[in-house]
Amino acid sequence: MIRPIAITITALALTTAPAFAQFPPPGVYQCVDMSGNAFGVLNLMVAGDYEFAAADGIGGTGQVASSGDSVTAVSGPLADIRLSGSFTTDAAGKTSFMFTTSLGSVLCALPQR
Repeated sequence: MIRPIAITITALALTTAPAFAQFPPPGVYQCVDMSGNAFGVLNLMVAGDYEFAAADGIGGTGQVASSGDSVTAVSGPLADIRLSGSFTTDAAGKTSFMFTTSLGSVLCALPQR
């Protein structure tokens, strides 16, 4: 009787593992609009929590949801501007985000060192 339960739990873990692996990496990302103007700073934390400080000084906290490489703000100031998009991680491990918002497109990346 234990065997079918163990198989079910193992199958469930294997089917959900790729989703966990695709969650965007935490970090402090600098965001710019498509003209290169400062848009704000996104501090992405574990489990989708974030803090956002807009270039104009407005900001707050909220949460994002992720599925594969897609990211959507579900609460907070980024949800207010309908932020959604995707992220990529290059061979060097650097992640960047391309978002659309009600204010236009936004690119967020780790600051260059």
